[in-house]
Amino acid sequence: MMSDHGPLLAFNQQVLDQALTLVAAHALPEGPRLAGPVGAHLRHVIEHYDALVFPARTGVVDYDSRLRDRSVETQPAVAARRLMALRKELARWHTHALDVPVQVLGIAGTAGEFTFAAPSTLARELTFVASHALHHFALLSTHCQHNGTPLPTDFGKAPGTVAHERSLRKKEETCTTLLQAA
Repeated sequence: MMSDHGPLLAFNQQVLDQALTLVAAHALPEGPRLAGPVGAHLRHVIEHYDALVFPARTGVVDYDSRLRDRSVETQPAVAARRLMALRKELARWHTHALDVPVQVLGIAGTAGEFTFAAPSTLARELTFVASHALHHFALLSTHCQHNGTPLPTDFGKAPGTVAHERSLRKKEETCTTLLQAA
């Protein structure tokens, strides 16, 4: 039985949109520069997506063999171009193809002394890169807030956290309405 991965593809587009929002906040002439932790984290996220979406070998995902293109860290136009290419390619993916098996290669051990190969699927790896990106965005959110960089309220938050906070707000609104009616 094939799964409907439409929501997973849509979620990844939303994550890439958050990355574009981050780039836009750093592309303004009067805004903060992209370099530093923001650029480094953003490059890392983009290159993980690249490893999955544009693999060097069909059916093989190798997150550790990244280009590590430093221009992504300092040039918003380069970062935006890379993100738009990822969005465009993901828009072409079909949900039924996400059940396709892939082999994930990696380097492990605290000193990088081991290599491994693990079976996975495109859907599982899309889940990983989205979660991985949000983790990095959460780290950057605090940095950006501290530096006065404007970002949306839910930037870098896990979907479960956003849903939980929305549920709490609804409960608070209901309580307030009941108290006002009493």
